[in-house]
Amino acid sequence: MREIPYLLGVLLLIALLLRLDFAFYIVYVVGGIWLLARWATPRSMQALAVRRGFVSHAFLGETIPVTLELRNPTRLFIPWLRVSEALPPDLAAVDQIRRVYTLRPRERVAIDYRLHCTQRGYYAIGPLLLTSGDLFGFAGVQARSEAVQHLTVYPRIIPLAGLALPSRLPFGVLASPQRMFEDPARLRGVREYQAGDSLRRINWKASAHSDALLVKQYSPAISLESMILLNLNASEYERQRRHDASEWAIVIAASLAAYLESRRQAVGLAVHGIDGLPGPVGATLNGGDSRPMAAPPRPGRAHLMKVLELLARVEVVDSGEPFVQWAQRTAAPLAWGATVLAITPSGDESTCQGLHRLTRAGLNVVMFVVEPYNRFDLVQQRARRLGIQAHMVASEQDLERLQALSGALLPSYRGAVR
Repeated sequence: MREIPYLLGVLLLIALLLRLDFAFYIVYVVGGIWLLARWATPRSMQALAVRRGFVSHAFLGETIPVTLELRNPTRLFIPWLRVSEALPPDLAAVDQIRRVYTLRPRERVAIDYRLHCTQRGYYAIGPLLLTSGDLFGFAGVQARSEAVQHLTVYPRIIPLAGLALPSRLPFGVLASPQRMFEDPARLRGVREYQAGDSLRRINWKASAHSDALLVKQYSPAISLESMILLNLNASEYERQRRHDASEWAIVIAASLAAYLESRRQAVGLAVHGIDGLPGPVGATLNGGDSRPMAAPPRPGRAHLMKVLELLARVEVVDSGEPFVQWAQRTAAPLAWGATVLAITPSGDESTCQGLHRLTRAGLNVVMFVVEPYNRFDLVQQRARRLGIQAHMVASEQDLERLQALSGALLPSYRGAVR
């Protein structure tokens, strides 16, 4: 109320001219309340302590408790405080929490609510808008906005029992039925010395005990340095299935990454899509100048969580660059013998021809098609002629059949972690 000083001035002038005691009393009381409200309200709002506490990362299906704490650390009274918290509609039953409180000096108020992680994504919690004022409206409405915090919901992970993934690298930690290479870190036993055996393989301690030359035997093993290439180019998905098929492709990518990490393998991820981070931090992978959305092959649980965080944020993009061209450019830095896991909606001839160039570069290419095909056997035959393994995983039943087939072909893959 900007006119209050003028009204008080007029009232004071009348009181001086007419010598009215009650007019002086009104001026003193109203003026004092006005000065106190103008001084105390902004200071109490500025000193108000706000803290929003919750776990910033969660898995699909979890319920995240959130505590919004408001504390008045001053000796000033806050007559009314309106709290408005914006919430993501995919996680909360309401879009906004609106409450009104009165805070006494040194009082603390906690607002508890829950977020239900029913869909993967990168969600903004907030902003929190605080509005306050005095009882008479002398100080006006004071507003304060708190920073936005984010919650990352990881995509769904389907436990995989075993997959027959190829590799050309000679050493590793997965048992292999092929005995072309042996891993010197996996000692299996000893045998008698034969002509032509290297002297480095002689087990001198065992030979001394048995009074005969014995050589070490090693278990054959493979190492999978794998790179997951995820196709989220909107133009390559069928319009009717675009949302469901792309989300299922993300589930497949997360499940493959978790499976390879559980086998202590190095796994990487590159996405032909767009990063869901807001502002200039988000980036497309179409050759733009922004930070690329990719993680190079690395082993370990910490790296897996980075991969899952990327998959939680990724979104479909309408790119003019075809997936096969992007895949050839992205896979160029990979070492010879690495495994490329291409997750794409289509296994047509152009896709197979484009991935064939990766096989000619010495990479092992496995193609996972996430949209259903009536005659997928033709796609498999075409891919096999080009040196590519092709699998249709349009549903969980397809994924179960693939695991059963892999277990029948390579039974030693199951539980073969050293």
